[in-house]
Amino acid sequence: MTKFFSIKPVNQDSFVITWDMGRRCNYDCSYCPSHRHDNFSPHASLDSLKSNADFVFEYINLLSQYKVNKQYHLSFTGGEPTVNPHFLEFSEYINFKKIEKLDKDIDLWLDVTTNGAMSSKIADGIIKNYDHVTISYHAEVDSKLKKQVKERIIQFKNSGIKMKVNVMFHFNFFDECKDLCDWLKENNVNFIPRLIGENPTSPFSQGHLYTQEQKDWLKDFWNIDVGPLHRPCCGGRSFKICNGDTEEITKSVNYRNFKGWSCAVNWYFLHIDQQNELIYHHQTCQAKLDSTRGSIGKTSDWESVITDLRDRLVSKQMPIIQCPNDLCGCGLCIPKSKERHDLLQTMPYFIKDMSVFNVS
Repeated sequence: MTKFFSIKPVNQDSFVITWDMGRRCNYDCSYCPSHRHDNFSPHASLDSLKSNADFVFEYINLLSQYKVNKQYHLSFTGGEPTVNPHFLEFSEYINFKKIEKLDKDIDLWLDVTTNGAMSSKIADGIIKNYDHVTISYHAEVDSKLKKQVKERIIQFKNSGIKMKVNVMFHFNFFDECKDLCDWLKENNVNFIPRLIGENPTSPFSQGHLYTQEQKDWLKDFWNIDVGPLHRPCCGGRSFKICNGDTEEITKSVNYRNFKGWSCAVNWYFLHIDQQNELIYHHQTCQAKLDSTRGSIGKTSDWESVITDLRDRLVSKQMPIIQCPNDLCGCGLCIPKSKERHDLLQTMPYFIKDMSVFNVS
């Protein structure tokens, strides 16, 4: 196990807002838990989507007054976001409104994460309104759907839209996933092999036990050992692990017990759970400013979330989150330190006004 006391940023990464548009999905993957997908939940209304977009614009404008990097990444997820009957209309709305609502120095990229099993018309709408598309390839589904996904990948590729494919490496379809990676490489499509959970007892997903041969292939790709704790950053980010004397740039760690560590997750992420009308700093860790777990407010009362954040910033009483989780489920690449003062020394890299923490 690598011994380190801090994780530091390498680049000025974008602030990422993930927006789960609803639980409804046209897939039924065995490793996707029921609280993430079903085929019967009601679709979000267009009015509720527009209201939440107003919240996103307000939140970005406020936070940007204190951040160095003005780039934001708004990613729509699900369930499957493209099955919402208002998806195309809302996509056009938010693409138009971001110009009107956001401060002029803010750069907002729109992204959608989809399984790719959509019509060419939906794909055209994504090409028109989004800056980036992430396709999650799931090998369990019917061969006709997988053929359709590959057709959409080529459609996106030919359009010039930025694209990434997350290949979910199912242990029963491992060779198929390897072949797909070869096909993506031949077509010059960016891709990331994704492990399905860290192990079968993982609290974050239904994990797979990989054979030694499968682990060797993943090890060769990532240049890491694949084990119960070792995992790469989900987004492929590079970061530094520091032990006080040395710093090493990596994309993975073999340590995930950061309970009690000081963490900057709220300066890098925001999550909207449309289905349950809840707002979080991060979808999986759910850390709050008081260092407990849970939502930071309801979408129906998002003005209170904005007011609370503004009051803390203006009064210079902004807390630093202490990780409340036994294991870091995601967000492990976010700046964090075992000791609070070490994180404070790192934060001026991405926060331009350190006085909000009431420190000299």
